[in-house]
Parts: sequence; structure tokens; C-alpha cells
Amino acid sequence: MSSSSVSSGRTLKRKCLCGDEAVMKPSGTDLNPGRRFLGCPKYPKAKLIEDKANEYEKKATEYESKAKEFDNMTEVYEWRIKEMKRVERKKIKEAGTMERIFWMKLLVALLVLVGGCILFNYGVREERIALPR
Repeated sequence: MSSSSVSSGRTLKRKCLCGDEAVMKPSGTDLNPGRRFLGCPKYPKAKLIEDKANEYEKKATEYESKAKEFDNMTEVYEWRIKEMKRVERKKIKEAGTMERIFWMKLLVALLVLVGGCILFNYGVREERIALPR
């Protein structure tokens, strides 16, 4: 007597892994042609669904690895952008320093020029005063 048969007058109903009640089907294999077995009522479709699920799982794994690669590349580019901004700030600071140096040199040159003119004029006046008329 099989385990799926009688138990106090009732038959036990077997369930498939999908949750549906298993059904008796004939075998189509060369080893057991026509032999009956319990199987999933959705078998051809269930097999296709299982194959699709495996395919989607494989794709999900691929996409996950690509997402990690993308995250790594994003981190690299974010670092490069920060580095470029740091270099840009440094160059701007250097340009500001160069501009201040230029204006300081110009101011010193003007002061020397004005001072020279004043001293020249003062010397000429002294000579004029010293010269007899």
C-alpha cells in the first residue's frame, strides 16, 4: 500500500512544491513508458517559469555586479572632481597672489617715480636759488 492511499477511509492529498495538489501523470521516458507518477499540474509551465526565474536571477546577479562597478566608477569620478576643484582653488589663490604682487610692484614703481620727481624738482630749486640772477 502506498503512503498516499488510505488512512481511515480517506486518501491523502499530496501537494507539489508550488502549493497545488499533485496529479497523476503518465511517464514519457524510454525507461518507464506509460508509468504513472505524481507530478505538478503546471509542469510544462512550471518548468518554463523555473527556467525564467533562474534566468532572471542570473541577470540580477549580472546587474548587481555592474551596479557595484558603476558605484566604484562614481566614487573615482567624484574623487577626480574634488581633486580638480582643489587644484582650481589653488590656482585661483595663486592668481590672486600674483595680482597683489603686480599691484604692489606698480605702487612701488609709482612711489619711486613720484619721489624721484620731487627730489629732482627740489634739487633744481636749490640750484636756482643758489645761482645769481
